[in-house]
Amino acid sequence: MKITDGVYAYIWKGVFENNCNMYYFGEPLNILFDPGLKHHMDLRFDAMKKDGIDPEKIKYVVNTHSHPDHFEGSEYFMKKSIPIAMHKDEIQFINEVGPQFFAMMGMTLPKFNFDIVLEEGPWKVGDIELEIFHTPGHSPGSVCIYWREKKVMVCGDLVFKESVGRVDFPGGSAARLKESIEKISNLDIEYLLPGHMDYIIGARDVKKNFDLIKRYIFSQI
Repeated sequence: MKITDGVYAYIWKGVFENNCNMYYFGEPLNILFDPGLKHHMDLRFDAMKKDGIDPEKIKYVVNTHSHPDHFEGSEYFMKKSIPIAMHKDEIQFINEVGPQFFAMMGMTLPKFNFDIVLEEGPWKVGDIELEIFHTPGHSPGSVCIYWREKKVMVCGDLVFKESVGRVDFPGGSAARLKESIEKISNLDIEYLLPGHMDYIIGARDVKKNFDLIKRYIFSQI
């Protein structure tokens, strides 16, 4: 679904299986964010085609973090030699605990390689500059990706609508999650695109969501 020029959202509506939302920045970026579970890629591609997007034109895949419901589908793109990006701390994390963490979910860690190692700061893709924010808490190397020109933030499992990412998985930290939320909450965001539940549109509603989280949820984590 197109939510603004060049930005598309594919919200997971499934009830019986956990999977993440997937997002896409169109031409000329052609970046896919968080492909999710690999056995649902055909459904995701069908949705993209309905929006007039050719999945064969995907140039990059960016993972906000390495949890299976976000990352596993990256294996499909690795086999097609499409560059895969992840933060350096998350790459270290998956190297250390990936097999055990995937096993916790009854899954096998895919063979992986990362062509792009993300760090906090500007990320130039062609003539367009995106910004990478390292936002640990849900996982050690979680990132948010900010397209300042369009006021769009892909935030992974940092925050949701009236909720936040869980911190009880390996590598999670409530203190770091709160610090990460504080870091991005003052940015000029018109479109907040989380890893689960619905996205939030409108700077006023985005701010209201951050304020609610800080006021009512921070004390519970």
